[in-house]
Amino acid sequence: MSRHPGLVDDARLCVTELVTNAHRHTRTPLIGVHVAVNRKRVTVAVSDDGGPAGTALARPLRTDDEQEHGRGLVLVESLALAWGTGGGGERHPGRTVVWFTLGRPGATA
Repeated sequence: MSRHPGLVDDARLCVTELVTNAHRHTRTPLIGVHVAVNRKRVTVAVSDDGGPAGTALARPLRTDDEQEHGRGLVLVESLALAWGTGGGGERHPGRTVVWFTLGRPGATA
């Protein structure tokens, strides 16, 4: 992240939110964090074994400002250029992945 000092705080907050969600909402024994950095963007993927329903939240829940919990994905959505969820694919078979990308708007990879 030394190439992107202006993104460190946003990345730290988003990673904390996604890891906290994986810890609270799954029984996974291992939470994985993978970071890819290029000249213009940073992409982070957090993987887990999935929750009781087998998948992570697919979209952020809208909450009021007084609510203490449930704003993590709303924060991620507001800070990230893009974010999403999916299966782990070949790299993480059977796992759920939530990812986000930070960078300058309009920057291409």
